[in-house]
Amino acid sequence: LSSNNFSCQIPSSLGNLTQLTSLDLSSNNFSGQIPSSLGNLPHLTSLYLSGNNFSGQIPSSLGNLPHLTSLYLSYNNFMGQVPDSFGSLVNLSYLSLSNNQLVGPIHSQLNTLSNLQYLFLYGNLFNGTIPSFLFALPSLQYLDLHNNNFIGNISELQHDSLKFLDLSNNHLH
Repeated sequence: LSSNNFSCQIPSSLGNLTQLTSLDLSSNNFSGQIPSSLGNLPHLTSLYLSGNNFSGQIPSSLGNLPHLTSLYLSYNNFMGQVPDSFGSLVNLSYLSLSNNQLVGPIHSQLNTLSNLQYLFLYGNLFNGTIPSFLFALPSLQYLDLHNNNFIGNISELQHDSLKFLDLSNNHLH
């Protein structure tokens, strides 16, 4: 259902489609909040909600999706912090939260994501130091944190399997 110019809120009844494995609502004009009922989709492996006008906080119920491997929430208007429940998404390999209005430091809830290969958090309002646990994620290959408010020293950061790293437009030295 991507790229159809839908301009309404996502109906909470989508949470009743319990056999759904992939949901792509990207590049529309959906607005409002993501219904917490999407956390009731136990077989969901891919959730694409990028490029809409969602607002409010990211629902913590998305952390209830045990088989999720890809989560795209970029290019919306989400505020607040990354839900602690995201630490339960242990099968996640792709996480994109870019170009929202997410704030605060990156908490250690992401340190359990040992299968994470792609992490895109650019274009937000994250601050504090870049946590060292990101560089201990064994599968991480792409890390993009540009255009945030991170501070600190980057000379201490190292990771053997990273293929792409962008830390530009922060307050690093």
